[in-house]
Amino acid sequence: MPPQPPDRPNPKAALQGVYLRPLRDDALPARHSAGARVRAGQLQAFLRPLQLAAEAAIGPVGNVTLVVANSKDWHRLCRYPYGLPFTRTGVGGRDATVVAASDHQPRLLHRFDDVRLAAAKAGVRAPAEPAEFVDLMIGHEWGHAVSNLSGLRTRLKWLDELNATYVFVQALRETGQVALVERLAAWARWQVAGTAHEMGDLAAFEYPRGRAGWGKLLWYQGVFTQRALELAPRRGWDYLRELRGALPAADRGRLARALVEVEPSFRPWFRVFGREG
Repeated sequence: MPPQPPDRPNPKAALQGVYLRPLRDDALPARHSAGARVRAGQLQAFLRPLQLAAEAAIGPVGNVTLVVANSKDWHRLCRYPYGLPFTRTGVGGRDATVVAASDHQPRLLHRFDDVRLAAAKAGVRAPAEPAEFVDLMIGHEWGHAVSNLSGLRTRLKWLDELNATYVFVQALRETGQVALVERLAAWARWQVAGTAHEMGDLAAFEYPRGRAGWGKLLWYQGVFTQRALELAPRRGWDYLRELRGALPAADRGRLARALVEVEPSFRPWFRVFGREG
């Protein structure tokens, strides 16, 4: 095989300031810190089939790159708490980078202790250790990257969060990963049960009075995940394709109406948001 040319990420989208080793792949290239090659390869293998499924279904335009950084490199790249995955989209929306940590620090995992206790009191046990949940969050962030590159970014925060999870859920379904879909559903039940005291409405998520706390964010994300899991088996990729077709004609003020036109079941969902029954 002839030598491959070096990666050429968009410099405006790239996370700069450290040397990250390449792990090449046509569908989902990765870059990683020293000592993180194995984890980068594992996450790349996890995300690659999802990327291919999404490319065939909704045609993202641009490149998604995975970065796996150790704590030293992480703090050179960003100011986010180490361990919480995130996505950065480049200027012009043509490139996106999913950033994940090379390990699971106890300090991050202990942030779930209160949620675990509250969920247990409600009769819901975590399906595994929180490290697994953090890794599933990487799939959600990948969903953001693909959604942004597929013309689905609405600038309505709650809808962008829902759509990112929907992309992840539908790609899992498309690739036959039924057990992982069920696992994600179990984690969503745990999230909602462990943060039920943080229940709010969509307006409070979209226009928070101050910085939203950890528990409140987990509750909202749990509700959005449950909605995506409910909707995906019935609508598949058509929901995203139809929503994308409606977006150019819908300004921010009409998005909710356009969403109901695409999927009428959102009307009752709005009425009972976050509540059973």
